[in-house]
Amino acid sequence: MKIVFSNKALNNPGGTERVTSILSRELAERGHEVHIISFIGKDKEPFFNIDSRVNLHYLAPTKDKYPFPIRDIRRIVLMKKIYKQINPDIIIIVDAGRSFVNIPASRGYKTITWEHFNVDVNWHLGHRLSRKIAAKYSDLIVTLTEPAVEAYKTKFKAKNAICIYNPVTIDASTPSSLDKKVCMAMGWLGAQKNFIDLINAWYLTKARKEGWKLRIIGKGKQQTMLENQISKLGLENTIEMLPPQKNVVEQYKNASVYAMSSRNEGLPLVLIEAMAMGLPIVSYDCPTGPADIVSHEKTGLLIPYLNVEALAEGLDRVMLDEDLRKNFHEESLKEVEKFSVKTIVDKWETVFKNI
Repeated sequence: MKIVFSNKALNNPGGTERVTSILSRELAERGHEVHIISFIGKDKEPFFNIDSRVNLHYLAPTKDKYPFPIRDIRRIVLMKKIYKQINPDIIIIVDAGRSFVNIPASRGYKTITWEHFNVDVNWHLGHRLSRKIAAKYSDLIVTLTEPAVEAYKTKFKAKNAICIYNPVTIDASTPSSLDKKVCMAMGWLGAQKNFIDLINAWYLTKARKEGWKLRIIGKGKQQTMLENQISKLGLENTIEMLPPQKNVVEQYKNASVYAMSSRNEGLPLVLIEAMAMGLPIVSYDCPTGPADIVSHEKTGLLIPYLNVEALAEGLDRVMLDEDLRKNFHEESLKEVEKFSVKTIVDKWETVFKNI
């Protein structure tokens, strides 16, 4: 089959880009002709490795010089030309937030809109309308959680929506040995990821006084604010902040706990990766995603939403109990099979055959 992914920016270090790189690689490995269209980033290397068998098409440099709406009209025209050249069997629209461009460009072809985010959260003024357009004109909506499937059917009147989890996107053949007193967290340093709660919870932990350190990996608009809070609470010696890392496997290996304090998620890829690496997880039970991944009291702890004190208690409970960490580690390595690449790609190929 000829399969095209339409993506905003391959040079972004996000989970959406990472899973697109993995799925495109696996489909190429299975003999499909795979293409990725990136709206921007012509002047940048993809942040994640793109398989050499995958064909890349860029519409503009990282800074698109064209103003709205000329920019979007131009994108539609260019994408139509690319699709006419390729004549794809399936177009996978990565993220429903750009349906204003993707749907007009892909008319006449089989389309799947791949929703990666919490459907109750809108990233721009037209996001809700964009999802309605995707639901009306896409042949299929693929979400990351079952609640998102129901939301698409009830809120956006989607006739055809299913859930396919994201796969493990890293080589997890050598999981963490849990021998480092490091709690890891990773993501965009913005309001959604809510690292301020994690920092405030860390201040309340007893484990930080027992040699444990918190490592936050990411970049974003709130970095200065977070650094100021760390300084204000006197946590400079126990909290380390690092920029995005290409070799995330080494970061997981050098940690013994994974923490998440997000206000909302789609299906957080970092939790799947942490589970694959055997890390016990302590996460807010936010809408949506953590409850689809973490089995409470079995592979980690789901913490009452936005409860900083409970988050601190959960972190302490796991960090100060070696036996509990080991139990969570062993169960995580068993449960992660449902997120294996083979399992997930098999589901995608079944969709391609039936659409």
